[in-house]
Amino acid sequence: MDSADSQPSPVTVRIAVALTGLMAVGTALMSLAHSGVVIPVLSEIGPATGAVVAEAAAGFGAAAVLLAVALVGLVRRLAWGWALATALHALVVLAAAFPFRGLGSVIGIVLSAAALLTLMSRSARMALLPR
Repeated sequence: MDSADSQPSPVTVRIAVALTGLMAVGTALMSLAHSGVVIPVLSEIGPATGAVVAEAAAGFGAAAVLLAVALVGLVRRLAWGWALATALHALVVLAAAFPFRGLGSVIGIVLSAAALLTLMSRSARMALLPR
């Protein structure tokens, strides 16, 4: 659909937008936590307090940027936003599962799986993909 379309977004699109935004913020915070910044709660489920894991920080940072770009596409109801968000959420599920790292992985898997199921729903595809 065209971004100028004035029809309201179905609830599935709004849910996908919310979950994608939540994942973008969460991955940005995980990037900071893996950079050595002590973040309450995240430091308990992520890296050890103050530990720097540069590779993980870079990966989470890249994921945050890509999820933010996908979020813009979803909000504007563009087909590439659907494709990018779908691919990213599938990658997040796989990346969080292998290697599995406990509660942080569970949270990522649950949120991205929910976003993926929502994006794959008929109403979301009808709203976001050209006919």
